[in-house]
Amino acid sequence: MSRFTPIVLGLALPISLASQAAWADLSPSEVWGDWRSYLEGMGYEVMATESRNGDDLSVNDFSVRFALPEQEGDVTMALGTISFNQNRDGTVAIVMPDTMPISMKGKNSALPESDFTMEMTFAQKGQAITASGDSDAITYLYTAQSFALNLLQMMANGQNLGEQNIRMTVNGSDINSSVTMKIGDLRTYDQSANIANLDYDIFVKSIEGDEGEGVIKGKVNGISMTGQGAVPLAIAPGTDVATMLAAGFDMAGAISYAAGSAAFDIKDPQNGNYVMNSTSQGGEIKVKMGAAGLAYDVAQRDLNLSVAAEAMPLPFEIQMAQSGFNLAMPVSKSDEVQDFALGIKMTDFTMSDFIWGMFDPSGQLPRDPATIMLDLTGKAKLLIDWMNPKAVEEMTGSPGELKAVNLENLVVDAAGAKLEGNGGITFDGKGASVIPGMGGLGSPVGDINLALAGGNGLLDKLVAMGLLPADQAMGARMMMGLFAVPGSAPDTLKSKIEFTSDGQILANGQRLR
Repeated sequence: MSRFTPIVLGLALPISLASQAAWADLSPSEVWGDWRSYLEGMGYEVMATESRNGDDLSVNDFSVRFALPEQEGDVTMALGTISFNQNRDGTVAIVMPDTMPISMKGKNSALPESDFTMEMTFAQKGQAITASGDSDAITYLYTAQSFALNLLQMMANGQNLGEQNIRMTVNGSDINSSVTMKIGDLRTYDQSANIANLDYDIFVKSIEGDEGEGVIKGKVNGISMTGQGAVPLAIAPGTDVATMLAAGFDMAGAISYAAGSAAFDIKDPQNGNYVMNSTSQGGEIKVKMGAAGLAYDVAQRDLNLSVAAEAMPLPFEIQMAQSGFNLAMPVSKSDEVQDFALGIKMTDFTMSDFIWGMFDPSGQLPRDPATIMLDLTGKAKLLIDWMNPKAVEEMTGSPGELKAVNLENLVVDAAGAKLEGNGGITFDGKGASVIPGMGGLGSPVGDINLALAGGNGLLDKLVAMGLLPADQAMGARMMMGLFAVPGSAPDTLKSKIEFTSDGQILANGQRLR
């Protein structure tokens, strides 16, 4: 699980209620106490000295220490001074310096020569943070005209890497974010944020003497973020994710953007230099994680990618109108069946003539935009908590039992041929498994429907191009004749593969087994 640093609380999390007409009184001590209890509940060690001026509170020499997972080491982050000032309307203003030093130090006790130090600055212009509500439900609002995060120095194993070896800058403009945190049996949060523009510039050079180096630059416009969730009030250091899920950890979040671009310039003396540039007209990433399961949903629009490498005589380019990936799966052991899903989407996929020319120099294949879509759903029984490292380590058999698979949609439309499919199969869990190595499946029951257009024409072209031997093409046609029947239009085939409850497999009514 990712940890929230104090700067995230000050920058990424703050939020406000839409109506601010009736705030309850909130004191600086209560806001700082909420920060401290949150950090300590997440397993951080908090170090600070407090000083008061009337109702106002200053937190000096503010730093946190946390353990590095699986490395027996720790990291200390120093953030300087933060002030909590009482407003007349009962709210609290959280004041950070315009330029705030951030120092990170870490060391792995198992590796004596593994210490590192990072010195950074976090600069803001026109920033304001306000906390309102009461001690059981605090709402934060953060706005800033701009921010900049710069790496000043990095040392590793006692060696100062210097700007000639590593540089990093991140800049953002027109930021506003908000978060409401409530305390009950769990700490719940509801947050949103917007950043008009974000750009980054990273340079890394090898210190091993091979003169390799890389530059990564990019920008993202119109960023929007939302998130909701619940976090246990106390998490012991080193707690595994399975234990956190059992304690009530649950989150859902989404990040979207309007447009973005990135450029990679890599100099590699051993494998050859290469340059990659990409642009897109927006996209979205959605994530859910809780006892009910884990889910990802990633989408991108109008992707353009170009690569030039010394290993290739000419650069190549690809474009896609839409690309996406989704995955949903259970994470907790259960006696009940649970849902899963998998999807892939690439629409209007095109390649540069250079790539086509590598295997089709005479242009025999149609070069129309291609589309590939796969949408699978199903049900399975999970036999272990697979996010529990100990349970995974002690696993001796299959982690789960597959109960059903549904092919909601299959489309492969490329090079003049189009394959479509749908259907569903359930498994009774009785008898020998139909898939080697997958225990517990038993006999399948259901059917899969497939339709192919332009298949024979594509085989003819592949044979003419010399990419497919004639005897293999003949074998492919024989297989299609075995499993499929002609469709209503020329060069079309259709097939219905049935799995019956008595163990038979039928292709268009003809028994195969």
